[in-house]
Amino acid sequence: MFLKVNRDEIIEGLQKSANIIPAKTGAAFLRTIWLNCENGALNIMSTDSNLEFLGSYPAEITEDGLAGVQGRAFYDLVRQLRGDQGELVIKTDGENQNVLVEQGSRKYKFPVNDPEWFQKFSTFPEEGSVFWSGDFLDEMIDKLAFCISEEDSMEAIACLYMAPREDAGERIIEVCGLNGHQFAMFRFVNDDIHSMLPEEGVLIQRKYLAELKKWLSARRSR
Repeated sequence: MFLKVNRDEIIEGLQKSANIIPAKTGAAFLRTIWLNCENGALNIMSTDSNLEFLGSYPAEITEDGLAGVQGRAFYDLVRQLRGDQGELVIKTDGENQNVLVEQGSRKYKFPVNDPEWFQKFSTFPEEGSVFWSGDFLDEMIDKLAFCISEEDSMEAIACLYMAPREDAGERIIEVCGLNGHQFAMFRFVNDDIHSMLPEEGVLIQRKYLAELKKWLSARRSR
């Protein structure tokens, strides 16, 4: 693996990737950020076994390759470097035992994690997707989150429920939260999302909503 990349192009992806993985505890493969060079781009990937992050960023690729590094340490290093000090050179050594990071005269080395730990990440489907307002989704979560249980073991009442409905010929989507003591419902019209949802609806766990909130809030704050 050998590439050159602008630090400012990848720092947001590394931050999102590092936020998913455990900080200190948990299996080492879950604390890994994977760097994959292919098709003229750098793919940054991480998972906590429930959530996956995959971001693709422009880079000058000289040699394709895959390497996993200790995620928090790698992110902390890149975060402390300055984008105006020149491009980052990221490469593996001759035996693929280390990832080397260079910026000008500064050089850093990270041990490469066992490539057998890598599991193929899901790619976003090219078909069957729709555009949806992030601000609207953020507002919807805010209105319902207080009615969703924080206990993961509580199954459905720890989830947001979204289902398609028909009302006087209008295609309605009902979204609700129920924690056993409180109930809230939010209704809106969106033909594209209505067509995507199965008749029985879908359940989205609170922990996934919390991660969505982080991303949506970060996007609005820029």
